[in-house]
Amino acid sequence: MKASEWLKRAKKEKFAIGAFNAASIETLKAVVSAAKKLRSPVIIEASYSEVEFIGMRELTATVRALERDTGVPILLNLDHAPSLISCQNAIASGFDLIHFDGSKLPYEKNLEIAKIVTGIAHEKGILVEGEIDNINALGASSSDHRHTNIETVRDEKLYTDPKLAASFVKETKVDIFASFIGNVHGLYSEAKTLQMDLLLKIGEGLPDTFLSLHGGSGISAEQIKESITIGIVKINVNSELRVAFRDALKKTLEEEPMKDEVAIYKIMPEAIAAMQRIVEEKILLFGSAGKI
Repeated sequence: MKASEWLKRAKKEKFAIGAFNAASIETLKAVVSAAKKLRSPVIIEASYSEVEFIGMRELTATVRALERDTGVPILLNLDHAPSLISCQNAIASGFDLIHFDGSKLPYEKNLEIAKIVTGIAHEKGILVEGEIDNINALGASSSDHRHTNIETVRDEKLYTDPKLAASFVKETKVDIFASFIGNVHGLYSEAKTLQMDLLLKIGEGLPDTFLSLHGGSGISAEQIKESITIGIVKINVNSELRVAFRDALKKTLEEEPMKDEVAIYKIMPEAIAAMQRIVEEKILLFGSAGKI
């Protein structure tokens, strides 16, 4: 099925598809192995910086090979693309989803580029995601911030205006809208708290638009489930995978008999397994298990 068909099914059946950032073969193995085990569709995504690291053609080719060899439906997404050219390159490379993030630009410029991206992408049957609020405005990032109080990166005055969201979608014709309702990138010393009433208002103003949730790491299971009930169909997860990878690899390199091991394929299995466990937990929580 195409991306649009998967998201329509998710909306109808009240589940969400996990969007997991991957910029290495280890992360790709973890995500795809979890999806295959639990018979779930999955979104593999990479930010512009991650794409620069792994290579756009290399990522596309590897994902398509994994999809073919495992039978797992994989939707490939460019996450938080900062420019028109980055979106054009991903479209040309065969991505299924394009997330243009013009939230750091003046609103009119965001609007202008988003219109161009949707025009190009829709000609090829590719979905486009857009946003108007800078989720990282106060310094949030997809990292381990567990020494930091989440209140330092959260300001309700910056949350999404439902009326502006509806106007933006109407003018740009983006297929997916990313709202800011208390979700921020990264892991913090406490759980993130989402404003469900605000999400409900945004959803009511966008009845024909798919809703995504960024900053999916560190949100309570109860709020994740409630957000899906309201209409979230795509949930981004990155920080938890990064932390799991780092912690597992560090442990492997510090303990016998692996302390002196230098073969990469021998020191990576535990790190891959740690990430796979996170992905499996998310797939079960999002309700996408058993959908293929």
